[in-house]
Amino acid sequence: MVAATEKPETTGDDEVPATDDTRPVGDGDGGDGGGLAPDDADEVDVDDWEPGGLSWPKVVVLGVALAFLGFALALFLNRDQHPGESSVDVGFLRDMASHHEQALEMAQLELVNGSDPGALAFAREILIFQSKEIGSMERLLATWDTGRGDPDRQAMAWMGMASPVEAMPGMATEEEMDALRDARGTEADALFFELMARHHVGGIHMAKYAAANADNSDVRNFAAVVGRNQAIEVNEFAQTVERLGLPVEIERVEVPLAPGA
Repeated sequence: MVAATEKPETTGDDEVPATDDTRPVGDGDGGDGGGLAPDDADEVDVDDWEPGGLSWPKVVVLGVALAFLGFALALFLNRDQHPGESSVDVGFLRDMASHHEQALEMAQLELVNGSDPGALAFAREILIFQSKEIGSMERLLATWDTGRGDPDRQAMAWMGMASPVEAMPGMATEEEMDALRDARGTEADALFFELMARHHVGGIHMAKYAAANADNSDVRNFAAVVGRNQAIEVNEFAQTVERLGLPVEIERVEVPLAPGA
């Protein structure tokens, strides 16, 4: 099962503190067969009765064969339940894990180069939560015997918009990442918020599609929570840059409802 704990939505103009690490990322009654007994049922010799004209050895052989067939069918169905390589489920988990990895790099650079306590708190939160989410996604992919895939693979085909991994929605270019590496103090804070907000918006786009189209219920719920959490953070970023007076404009986004709401 892949899971993520939902982040509480905040309102107001006060600084948003870093959240605690509370985030987790998965008949019928049987009858007796019915049928009417013959009137002379008491006269039937049970020892001589053979079902359907079959001898007991044949019944045993048939039972073993049916049991084996049922076991093989169960194995086949269980294997068939695993999403395939081209599925939304596998594609989303692979691509979102790679997407998260760039967010982790941004957060690490902010912790080294930034200065504002609020910005640093956001960076720490991203490192904690998204690292755990990557682990959850990797574990689920491993249970499907698929893994993370080739780093040079074609991403986003599951959304009908195939692209290189580095060109996924919201991904910062190498030039932008170099600028974040070189920035210091307030300049680093402003660039961190700008790049991370855009990165989150791209992630929301991916998560929204997976929440609506993945086959696996765990993946759908996980995607919905990821999209909601990142939308909340985008709005928190917008609130924070306004409070700090940073030269960055971040457009607020609609926060999706929590799964099951």
